[in-house]
Amino acid sequence: MASQALHRRLSRRSLLKWSALGAFAVAASGCQVIPGLAPKAKLNVWTDATFAPGSDDYQTQEIEAWAKNRGHEVEVTREGGGNVQTKLQAALESKQLPDISQVDSGRYTRFHPTKSLTDVSDLFGEIGKQWGGWYQISQQVVTKDGKQYALPYSIDSSLLLYWNDVLREGGVREFPTESWRAMVDTMKRLMKPPDLYGIGFQFNKAGTDSENTFGVWALAHGASLQKQDSRTLSIKTPEMKSFLEELKWSWDQGVYPPGTTGWDNAGNNTALQDKKAIVIHNPASPLVWFRNNKPDSLQHIGVSASPKGKDGKSYNIAYLRDGFAVMATGNDAGIAASRDLLKHLYSKDVYRKWIEIAFPAPALNGLEDMEIWKNPQRKGFLDAAKGGVRDGYPGEQTPAYAELQTRTPWLTMATRMIVDKWTPDQAMDELDKIAVDVYSKHFK
Repeated sequence: MASQALHRRLSRRSLLKWSALGAFAVAASGCQVIPGLAPKAKLNVWTDATFAPGSDDYQTQEIEAWAKNRGHEVEVTREGGGNVQTKLQAALESKQLPDISQVDSGRYTRFHPTKSLTDVSDLFGEIGKQWGGWYQISQQVVTKDGKQYALPYSIDSSLLLYWNDVLREGGVREFPTESWRAMVDTMKRLMKPPDLYGIGFQFNKAGTDSENTFGVWALAHGASLQKQDSRTLSIKTPEMKSFLEELKWSWDQGVYPPGTTGWDNAGNNTALQDKKAIVIHNPASPLVWFRNNKPDSLQHIGVSASPKGKDGKSYNIAYLRDGFAVMATGNDAGIAASRDLLKHLYSKDVYRKWIEIAFPAPALNGLEDMEIWKNPQRKGFLDAAKGGVRDGYPGEQTPAYAELQTRTPWLTMATRMIVDKWTPDQAMDELDKIAVDVYSKHFK
């Protein structure tokens, strides 16, 4: 009995001792009096392998250095964005989410309704204040019902990349942006088939770069897939027919290289890299390729916004290329550590260095003093981020719109006309039926 009483007294004393010490450790954690007692976490970070491996390596190094400094374990997994999306879907179904996942515009739209992303509105405000604010497009693409569930890291846009030396040799001082028709006419005059054609746009559903291209071209005619309310479709319109007729006219000019109906997303890049096409419409990946493989040719590659539309505006769709979401794992220590890691990635030195070597535009103000923007190639993407419109314009990128995008609506109409010889009316009729079926599932 005495032994049992002594054990109870010691247990109680031990409990009081460790409770007091634990409270002291928590209170002192801000000043790191007893850092060894701070809660540790093992983080899984899923992120994208990009066209700029140097920036990927640098980011991974910073994540691992942060973890070592904080005493956490971290595992960084890099794969193509499509693979990350597939893994996220499987992880959501098995309830085995990573702690942090990279999200682009499409992934963010797709996974936000699943409630698998935590609210990071406070971090969004804190980081924005640190840098002097976010670009408007950055805020638009991640704001849902007035809150943010991801932090934008970079903004990208497809712009026209072209061989400027070909233009100069042909007496053209500036890239023709007065209209899309003027661009086609100029490229037709400058091309020298069969070695050099005018325009390297794909007419194949696997070539999804052109999905963006044709969407921007349509906006120049006032055409869009949906209206501003993001619920009403606007496919069978005079503006849409005007765009499709001009697209078909451009094909009839013979400015596209043979085989474009079979190109995937490597086809247009290769056409520019091998100087088989004067101009393509693409994000920054070809510029990174030239920098790494043909640095002497990089100086001859120009960058331009899209030609102006009938309203006099140049439309460039800017989107979230890199963003980070803190996943709703239910692990409070992991969530707290994840938030701390993201603060580190937005710190002054780390973020500026990553933007310098990654090639997209920043999502934030406060970096426009960097020397890289004196390069017109880089400045083009910065300007697009500052003034670009979001995907889904004039509406928003809703889950309905995201699902419709998986059907490659612009390329579907284009290939129907070019490959299957359909009329613009037939192409519009088919897409309208597809779109009505998609939207009816989301909007009752």
